[in-house]
Order: sequence, then structure tokens, then C-alpha cells
Amino acid sequence: MNSTTLFSMALGLQSPWQVNDISFSDDGSTRKELHLHIGFDRGSRFPDETGVACPVHDTVTREWQHLNFFEHHCFLHCAVPRIKTTDGKVVTVDVPWSRPGSGFTLLFEAFAMALIEREMPVNRVAEVLGVNPQRVWTLFNHWISQAREADDLSSITQLGVDETSSRKVT
Repeated sequence: MNSTTLFSMALGLQSPWQVNDISFSDDGSTRKELHLHIGFDRGSRFPDETGVACPVHDTVTREWQHLNFFEHHCFLHCAVPRIKTTDGKVVTVDVPWSRPGSGFTLLFEAFAMALIEREMPVNRVAEVLGVNPQRVWTLFNHWISQAREADDLSSITQLGVDETSSRKVT
């Protein structure tokens, strides 16, 4: 088993995605980085919003910060395919390792949220992860908004109580 196969398996990539190249940057400073370059099989088709498999129109280069590899920062790079949908629009394919527009992998975001959940201050989380605190606040606000939208508050309003009540209001 070679290192590209190993990293593909470790990232949980499934066909047509695979790690094509691995590089390690060492600029002589204390910061060393692992860069994983992800690609897809030539001739791959990706589903549009209706589920129809569409050919690749072109690609756009994207980068995401992933969990550290030992003490080294790790980044994923990919020429993300854009497809021409059945209605003629050109859209970027969603990658399975990240949510659109994040800049982080889902595992990175899950780790950041786990640290916050354990009552670590956001500035300290940012320091541990080696990112700007505002980026941590942005991902935190995204996931909190998602959780609020998923909450069903109908049972609270049906009871006739508000957040400070200890008994039913008549």
C-alpha cells in the first residue's frame, strides 16, 4: 500500500475521489505543513440537483484546512469539478469532506465544535487550531444557526409559558 492510498483511506474518500499527490513543506521555520492533493478519475460524472450524472465542464481550485497530522498543519487541495446541469447551468460540485464555502474540512469543524462544547473559549480554540478567532466564530455561528433551525419550539408555545415561567399562564 502506498501513501496516496493510505491517505485516501484515512480521509474516507470514495470513488471517484482519491489522493493524487502528497507534499510536505518545511521552510526552515517551526511551521511545517502537510499538503494532500485530491483529484477524481478522468471521465467521472457527478450528479446535478435532479440526480442526473453530468460530465465535468471545468474545475476550480479550492483549499481546506484539515486536522493536524501529528503537530503539522494539514491542508487539502483539489481542482473541484464544475458540471453543466441538465438545465444548462454550470455549477460547482459539493465535495464530501467539506460544506460549501467553509475553508475547513468537516472533521476540522467537528473538532473545533467539540472543544467549544467542552467550554474552551473561542480564542483558545483558535490558538490550538492555528487559525484566526473570527474564522472559529464563523463556523460556530453556522452550526448554532443550523441547530436553532432544527429545533421544534411548538411544544413550548403550546404550553403557554415563556422562558422565565415556572407555571402555566392562563
